Amino acid sequence: MHAGVVLGMGPWAVAQEKPWWTALWRPLLTYQGVEITYLFYSQEEGSYRSIVLRLHNQNAFPVALQFQVVFRADDGSEETAWVADTLQAGEMRTGGLAGLFWVPFRDGRLLTELGVRKIRVKVLRP
Repeated sequence: MHAGVVLGMGPWAVAQEKPWWTALWRPLLTYQGVEITYLFYSQEEGSYRSIVLRLHNQNAFPVALQFQVVFRADDGSEETAWVADTLQAGEMRTGGLAGLFWVPFRDGRLLTELGVRKIRVKVLRP
């Protein structure tokens, strides 16, 4: 069931549902108005090999952000990657072209956990 939002006034108000794809993204962290969500991609049912992040600046002003992504394998080992970007007010970014897609373990280890470290968000003034 999708949560709806009522738009309009009077007896002609219309219920607007969230887009279907919003339910696919899993929340990772919201920090100073920047939401970070993710999707695991599986090679086989339940075995994850890759990850994509989505950044969404929910602020009414542009921001610069930087953080470290931590990938943990099924054997407990870790790999890391840095993300540094700027986002305009309300802007959303995702995918490989934005540098937000990884296959952290190419040697057969499975991706089991995901985390964020050392996050910094700075307000950009015009």
